[in-house]
Amino acid sequence: MNDTTGGSRADARENRRRLLSAATTAVAERGLDISALDIAQAAGVGVGTLYRRFGTKEALLDDVVLALYDEVLDAADECRAIPDAWEALSSFVFELAKAHRDSRGLAEVTAACDRPVNAEIQRRTQALQEAVRQMTDAAHAAGELRPDVTWQDVILSTRAALETDHCLGVDAGPDGWRRVIGLLLDGMRVPARRLEPPTPAVVDDERTPER
Repeated sequence: MNDTTGGSRADARENRRRLLSAATTAVAERGLDISALDIAQAAGVGVGTLYRRFGTKEALLDDVVLALYDEVLDAADECRAIPDAWEALSSFVFELAKAHRDSRGLAEVTAACDRPVNAEIQRRTQALQEAVRQMTDAAHAAGELRPDVTWQDVILSTRAALETDHCLGVDAGPDGWRRVIGLLLDGMRVPARRLEPPTPAVVDDERTPER
């Protein structure tokens, strides 16, 4: 009799990988309000396979969100290692803003952290808060950040990137959110340390609504 155990385990690992990949994509594009059937179909497996591999849809989504949090924590560690305090802080603001834009589900979770959450998510949330506190304190100590700007202000500013695509017929373009975050950061910086005013965006006829 042929031993199929190795093959079965490999299939199980592959199905788990495909489910995680499909769920990550679905969470990024649609948020957390997705069905187990939709995830399974996107992964090319039966919904029963999802439950065998993860137990519940919620357990699968928890794994996805925790992985997204870990990516942001890795970015925070990399930014804290930057010697220049302002560059460290501003780099992380851009990283967190991008993470919010890249995953609708992550943006939903970070917006709901004041409610009871998974203990692992809570632990990671506190770790991110502490990282921002440290970078904010360092920027204050370096005389780069306005004294009245708090670490809470810094965190909240990252969500400005979520609503910067279109307004009153004006299209910001794919990287318009970066300009908005840059303007916010410049406003939080000590005036003497600010960069030259950014060049105003060119608004052409196609982006300007007709009157």
